[in-house]
Amino acid sequence: MKRKVVVVVLLLLLLVSGCWDRKELDDVSLVTGLALEQSEDKAFSLTIEAINASELSERTAEGLAPTITYELKGLTMAELLTKMNMGITRELNFSHTRTLIVDEKVAEEGISRFLQFLEKSGQFRNDFQILVSKGVPATDIITTTYPIQKVPSMKMYEQFSTIQENWGGYPDSNLTDFVFALTSPGRHPVAAAVTIEGNEEEGHHIDDNKEIDLDAIIVFDGLALFHKDQLIGFLDVEQSRNFMWTQDLDRTTATASCGEDGYFAVQIYNSNSKVEASYENDVPSFKLRVIIEGDIHDNQCPDGLDEIATYEKYQKIMEEHLEEKIKKSIEDIQEKYGVDIFGFGEHLSKQQYKKFKEHKDDWDAEFAKAEFSVEASVYIRRDGMRTKSFIEQVDE
Repeated sequence: MKRKVVVVVLLLLLLVSGCWDRKELDDVSLVTGLALEQSEDKAFSLTIEAINASELSERTAEGLAPTITYELKGLTMAELLTKMNMGITRELNFSHTRTLIVDEKVAEEGISRFLQFLEKSGQFRNDFQILVSKGVPATDIITTTYPIQKVPSMKMYEQFSTIQENWGGYPDSNLTDFVFALTSPGRHPVAAAVTIEGNEEEGHHIDDNKEIDLDAIIVFDGLALFHKDQLIGFLDVEQSRNFMWTQDLDRTTATASCGEDGYFAVQIYNSNSKVEASYENDVPSFKLRVIIEGDIHDNQCPDGLDEIATYEKYQKIMEEHLEEKIKKSIEDIQEKYGVDIFGFGEHLSKQQYKKFKEHKDDWDAEFAKAEFSVEASVYIRRDGMRTKSFIEQVDE
C-alpha cells in the first residue's frame, strides 16, 4: 500500500515540476531577423533584429523603436551569436527567427558555411525564409520601418506568405527546402530577392510611418539563382512566375491579349505540372505538361461570355500564351545560366535512373543542351459574378 502511495505522489510531482530550462519573457530578447554582409579580411558582419516588446503593445508603447539591431564582425556564426551580449542586455532567443537576409556579395561567395551552423544548431527552427538583398545592403532591409507591421522581418515573412497565396510567383526558400535543393544532384536552389524602393536612409526613421506615401518600402523583386551555394544571377518578377508554373503554382492571375481590342485575365485557383523525361539521340528530352483551372475575372474584349465558343477561344489563347512564356523562360535560363533550377534532373533520376547516373556529375552541361516541349491545358470554369458586362451596353 505504501508503495502505491509513493508511486502516485511521484506521478503527481511530474505534473507540477514545470519546465526545468524555462526563461521568463522579461529575461530574454526575441530575435526575429538576421542580416549577413561581407566584411574585410575574410570576415563577415552579422546584424540581429530583436523585438522591443513593450512598443508592440498599445498599452505600453511610448513611441520608441519597435525593434533594435546590433551588428558584430567575425569569422564564424557560432562566435558572433555568443558575443552578441556585448551590446544586448538580455539573453537572445532565436526560436522565433523569421527571415535570414543574405547580402548579394555574401551570396556570390557562397552561403553553405553559414547554413551549416544554422541547420545544426538547436536554437533555430528550420522554417525561416532565406532571402537575398538585391542592390541594397542586407542590414538596410531589416532596418526599414513599416506602419502596419512594425517588425521588418515579420513584415517580410507575412508579405512572402501573402504573395504566395495571391500572386504565386515565389517558391518556399526556407532552410529545409534550400538545403534539400543544395544537396540534390538534379536541382540547384533559388531564393526570393528583396530590395528597397525609395530613399533607403529615410526608411530607417519611425517618422516615415506617419506619412501616407512612404519614403522607403521593402519589395520582393524576383528570384535569386544559385549554382550550388553561390549566387549567379536574378530572374525578374515575371520570369519568377514563369518558373513557378513548372513547380505546381497554387494561385495567380494570368493575362493574355485577345487582339487589338484589349486583354482578358484568368484567376488561377488550381495548377499542377507533369514531366516526362527521356534521352533521345543522347540528348535529354523533357515533355512538360501544365494543367490549369481558373475563372475569368477581367475582360476588355467584345466577346460575349454567355457563349461556350468564347470560353473555348480564350482557353486556346491562354494555352498558347503560357506555352510560349514557359518555354522561353526555360530556354533563357539554359542559355544564360546553364543551371537546372527546375528539378528536371530529379525527374530524370526517377524515370531514367541509369541514364541520369551516367551524367549525374555533369548534369548542368546536359541540362544546357536538353530539348523541351511545353503543353498547357487551360480549363476556364466560369465568369465572375456577372456574365454580361455593362460595357456592351455602353458600346451600343
